[in-house]
Formats: sequence, C-alpha cells, structure tokens
Amino acid sequence: MPLGSGSLLDEPALITELVKRHLGHSPRATAVECGEHRLTWRELDQRIRHVACGLRACLMRPGERFAVLSHNHPACLEALFAAALTGTTAVILNWRLPDHVIVGILRREQVKLLFVGSDFAQLLERIRPELDELDTVVMVGPPSDNPHGTDDYELWLELHETGEGMYEAAKHRPHVDDPVLQVHSGDDHEHVAFTHRALHLGVAGVTPEPGETKVVADPLFLARGMLNALHGIRHGARTVLVRT
Repeated sequence: MPLGSGSLLDEPALITELVKRHLGHSPRATAVECGEHRLTWRELDQRIRHVACGLRACLMRPGERFAVLSHNHPACLEALFAAALTGTTAVILNWRLPDHVIVGILRREQVKLLFVGSDFAQLLERIRPELDELDTVVMVGPPSDNPHGTDDYELWLELHETGEGMYEAAKHRPHVDDPVLQVHSGDDHEHVAFTHRALHLGVAGVTPEPGETKVVADPLFLARGMLNALHGIRHGARTVLVRT
C-alpha cells in the first residue's frame, strides 16, 4: 500500500507522537534499519527513552542544544525524538563541511554534548582543542579499525535508567512551536531550525511512494533526508537508512 501523506488535521501536535502511534498495534514490527541495526517500534521507543534520560544526566536543560556528527545512523533519529521529549534541540552536523565551519557551529550553538560517529574520530581529534565548552563526547559505533570493538554509544544507552521516575524527570512539557531540530537546508552552510509544527508540515509535504518500505539515501543532516525518514516513521513503514 502506498505511503500517503494523510491529513494534517489527523496529525499529533508533537513530533514524539510519531513513534508512540505505532506502539499499540505493531510493537514488534521493524521500524528502522541501518546496516546491522534493525529496531522494532518497541526497541526504538526504549532507545529514545534512554537518550532522554542520558540528556538529563548530562544536565541538558530545555532550550539548550546538543549535536550529532555521524553518517546516517539510528542515533540521529533517536537524538531528534529525545530532544523533543526534553525540550532541547538536536543539531545534526554536516560532516562535509570544513573543520573550521563545524567548530564555528558548535561554538555558536554552545554545544556541551556531542555524539560522534567512530569514522570521524580523527576529525574530532583535530577540532577538540578548539571546543572549550564541550563537556561530553560519546562515540557512536565501534572503532573503524576494529568492527568488533566496543560501541560507546550502546554502553551510554545502557547506563541511563529508563524507570518511570527517571523518565518523567527527563521529560519536558513541550509546545508545538518549540525548536527541536537543526539541519542543513541544502549544500550551503546554512542551518534551518524546525519546531514540532514545522516538522509535521514538512513531513506532510513529502511526495508519497509506493510500497511499505521507505529508503532514505540522503544524509540526515539535510532537511530532505530527515523529512523523508520521518515520513516513513509517520506511516509505520520499514524505514531504511542508507549509510552516506
């Protein structure tokens, strides 16, 4: 069946509802795939809760920003939904930019927490001395030279409890016009900010496709890449993230 665009009148007000709406009727169905990662709706929801609790543990406050520097990975989506829960903003960085531009963005947004794909370990090593406000770095994926090595991101998720008390403490009371995401609008250096409302409008404008699988080949640091992924999630599709 086609992945239609649906009616805006039926849309939930908050972007976090896109995952919750599928938990009741298909918790064990595949939600997101990326390489060896295959997550059901229940697993995706649990990981989002872990990230939200981790943000709280890192003393992230509503209105603050954290960043992700990674190839397409479930962590990019988990960061977005966790930001929506906690009132923070996830900045998905364009890793194609020169080092000094990435440093400039991180400084301007006063990023204290950064998730970095292991493929970008050398880039991080180059720019880390220039990032005085950066308190915490979490590496995503095993080391590029040791595919069987430790994935620090998975350990970070496990460390943060998702018991009801911790989860409720991490949650924020968001408004539909709260900023939740920053990505790139295209091939320039400009970031575009999305609120809950703007994300819903952007997702509704994605062209429907036939079938029950949504393949996302664009980088998630681009608006079109993230909106395509959210379009698949909105319609309960098996959303496949292609490593870029």
